[in-house]
Amino acid sequence: MAKRRRKLRGVAPTVNCLLLCDDVLISQGKGKHFLQGIIGAIGVVALPTMIGGYVAYVRFSNVHRDQKVKLTFEHAAGGDPVFEIEANFPSQSDPLGVYTLVIPVPPFLVSEAGRFIFIASHGGVPLAQSPIEIKLVQPPQQEMQ
Repeated sequence: MAKRRRKLRGVAPTVNCLLLCDDVLISQGKGKHFLQGIIGAIGVVALPTMIGGYVAYVRFSNVHRDQKVKLTFEHAAGGDPVFEIEANFPSQSDPLGVYTLVIPVPPFLVSEAGRFIFIASHGGVPLAQSPIEIKLVQPPQQEMQ
């Protein structure tokens, strides 16, 4: 008796890693990724202010054909997202493969300090979250001569 294939298009991918970085370098010789400046906190001297550009680094598995993922940066207390980026996976995705997305994040406006959440979601369901603190800091004092 032949086995029936189940339709898996509605199955969400799995996120193995979700990071916001200063930069990601990809080795042309070995294909390795070098993450520079993994961000957990951002210091600003005034608000509102533009911060970035940064790079989103996300590793997925269990990816099925033509799925999309949304990356969102929002205040932990809720409200409108600061930014959203939607990305597509290749149409020939293999659920047994691992897919790494390296996505440039253009500069964005932040109007308040506090705790923010960087979220990867699929179909409105969060898959992974990474907390990032934005702190208002005092600029270093200049010595008088």
